[in-house]
Amino acid sequence: MNGTEEKSKEQTIRNRMVDAVRILKKEQRSCVILSGDGVVRVSDAIGIKPLMVELRADQNAFQNAVIADKVVGKAAALLAVLGKADAVSGIVMSDGAVSVLEKHQVPFTFEERVPYIENRTKDGMCPMEQTVQSVEDPEEAFAALEKTIARLMKK
Repeated sequence: MNGTEEKSKEQTIRNRMVDAVRILKKEQRSCVILSGDGVVRVSDAIGIKPLMVELRADQNAFQNAVIADKVVGKAAALLAVLGKADAVSGIVMSDGAVSVLEKHQVPFTFEERVPYIENRTKDGMCPMEQTVQSVEDPEEAFAALEKTIARLMKK
């Protein structure tokens, strides 16, 4: 790809990110996945559930797609990388998510950056964020998250 084609691709991704965030806010959704072919998948599910559902069906679920989510922690970032997302935007994004996306050279935007994602009761770290604290490999993160979800579902 030459320099002009690369800049055009980057601009297209930026435009799709803006569109995905606009949909997220306008429709008050928790997650929007906007594919390169214009297909829009929206979800009201909380946490990483929308990403996990897509990845369980297809490990390349986010290829040629951008993700806009209300909250992007390290777990969501690792899942976006695993699914080969073109870019990620979060209203709130954790330091761990920023680190993962930078490491994997996935373009990202956020409105608010926080040290970590809090749990629902706001008295500690989100269990998904905690699960992947020391995990750097996206496939390993997916497996660890599946185990945590299964354990939490038993409670």
